[in-house]
Amino acid sequence: MKNAQIKILLFSIIVLIISCSTNKGLIKREKSVFGTVKYYVQTDLNDEGYKKRMIIKVADSVYYSFYSDGINKSTKKDKNSVYRLFYEEVPKELDAQIAYQKLSKLDSLILSSSNRILDSLKWKDFKRWNGATAFNIEVIYYHGFPKNGKFEPY
Repeated sequence: MKNAQIKILLFSIIVLIISCSTNKGLIKREKSVFGTVKYYVQTDLNDEGYKKRMIIKVADSVYYSFYSDGINKSTKKDKNSVYRLFYEEVPKELDAQIAYQKLSKLDSLILSSSNRILDSLKWKDFKRWNGATAFNIEVIYYHGFPKNGKFEPY
């Protein structure tokens, strides 16, 4: 009996430590025609260049990551690539090495709501989507997404 109580107590302490050590907090959740949209703030990142970011997750299949110098999108459908928001005019003559994707209705909905969230957080130094025309597609896994890799924001 004492052994079971110790195991329960030890398990509870471990769960408490793990849950307190995470640095990602849900700040908003809403329903849309595209599914459930969740807004997260992540601070104390281990990355040297970034200390915080905002992540928007749409129906567990699309992630938008907002940084001070840019906005990225990654999709479960195309795990090998990352989409970076592009602010210039899309060239008429496309280069075979560079691919673009125009903003979709989902992109416009998420990106317009992101400005309100960033303003409410008072993160003035973060990149906004105003003036963006498309996403620049960059392949990050040339030999396929890692077999046991976890799909998460880039």
